[in-house]
Amino acid sequence: MRERLLVLAERRARLSARAQAERETIAALMKPADGATLVAISAFRAAQRALAEARRHPLIMVAGVALMAALRPARAINWLAKGWSLWRLYRGASGWWRRFETFAGTPAREPK
Repeated sequence: MRERLLVLAERRARLSARAQAERETIAALMKPADGATLVAISAFRAAQRALAEARRHPLIMVAGVALMAALRPARAINWLAKGWSLWRLYRGASGWWRRFETFAGTPAREPK
């Protein structure tokens, strides 16, 4: 019985050392992603602030679009198409972001 316990203790020690080595390897692999994650979080928050400002001052946005349309109608249509695409991208990404926040353990915010 004692021999079996010693074998199990040795196996447990080997497995524990292996698990620690794997944790360190994964941490080293994930380290470059930390910076990218911080950049993504900053960009997302900046987009949220810009959207909040646009909601508070819709007249400025309307004036900007009207000015663009008056100066260059073709360019204004092109910019509107790009803006619509960015809006759709933002809405899709915000859904993914809420799932990520839930997974990461940070409280998710409701869209306005």
